[in-house]
Amino acid sequence: MAKAKIFISSVNEDGLKRLRKEAFSELRALGHEPMMWEENLGPWPAGTDPVVKCLEAVDEADIFLLFVGQRGGTYYKNVQRTVTHMEFIKAYDKGKTILIFVDTNVKAAFFGGIKRWMDEFLEQYIDESNHPPSPDAMMSALKQIPGIPGHIDPYVWFLLHDLSIRNVYLDDLSLGVTIDWKSYFSDLLRRGSMLLPLQYSIIENGKRLEQSEEAFRLLSELSAFMQTSEGIDYEAILKAIMHKMGGGIIEQRYGQYMAETIGSYKACIGATLYVHENEKMKFVAKYADVAWNRSFRLDDKSSYVALTFHLDKDTVHYTQAKQMFYCCFKYGSFVLTLHFPADPDWDNRKYVLYQESVNDAIINKNPYLVVLIKTILGGYLR
Repeated sequence: MAKAKIFISSVNEDGLKRLRKEAFSELRALGHEPMMWEENLGPWPAGTDPVVKCLEAVDEADIFLLFVGQRGGTYYKNVQRTVTHMEFIKAYDKGKTILIFVDTNVKAAFFGGIKRWMDEFLEQYIDESNHPPSPDAMMSALKQIPGIPGHIDPYVWFLLHDLSIRNVYLDDLSLGVTIDWKSYFSDLLRRGSMLLPLQYSIIENGKRLEQSEEAFRLLSELSAFMQTSEGIDYEAILKAIMHKMGGGIIEQRYGQYMAETIGSYKACIGATLYVHENEKMKFVAKYADVAWNRSFRLDDKSSYVALTFHLDKDTVHYTQAKQMFYCCFKYGSFVLTLHFPADPDWDNRKYVLYQESVNDAIINKNPYLVVLIKTILGGYLR
């Protein structure tokens, strides 16, 4: 049997302690390398963040094994997730093999009606508020449902709902029945589900150096278009900016602990430039085959250009009909819009759920380029 690192996760719950210990002992006896807090991970020296260390251990593992009972675990208010939930998100984001066992009574209650209620609550909340409910709001509402098992932590339902959204398979867990790990892992290997862990390595200083060099190259290109005998070559400027704005991934961040990939976008395919003049946003220039109008009224709520000017901040908008992100930079009297195709899995609901993450991913991908673009808008394009 192939050897694997297996991270064993669950809350510190009486009903799960024996199960965790048995799993650790049997998996080690089978020649694997199980990792568990009370056995070979913690506690760490004073001053060490245990959450960070647990997430690092998940990243090193080949398999993530989670037991879900009746308790939610330690809830971090600033992250709005429990430690166990963050461990799962890390494993899911890193493409680990994930094995989840849920107490049969808890699982039956969830799929017997609680899941349907949560789906409807989420849909209605988004329709009325145009943003998803916070975990606190969701759990507060769960406490008001008549007939919901009061002895089960509401966070357990929140966790299971997240697992169901991600289409993660949930195995049955009977607390009085010992799991035959040898047979289970033998079958897992026969099905080819044990994957080698993906390796992720990002050297932050190298990344920043690459970003600054990219901005410097753009500045060198733009200097030739600022002062010509025929005036400013706006189209050439937009072309140069557009070609520096590549695609990328969009991540949902969970405080200081981790980030989860939720989608992506493609490289910029076009750009438009407008300027505020006589209570309108007047067209200045465009590059590539993109839609444009000669002007927008400032009260035109359908115009991302006018809306960005009023908001007075950089914003990424989204149009489902065109599957397009529109990144709008505002500085002084100018609004620059860059068009980024969205991957097919984006829709209006997903955009509403992750709007802040979309803004952060596209606008802050290269902060040096953003500073340069603002300098151009504010100091050169007159």
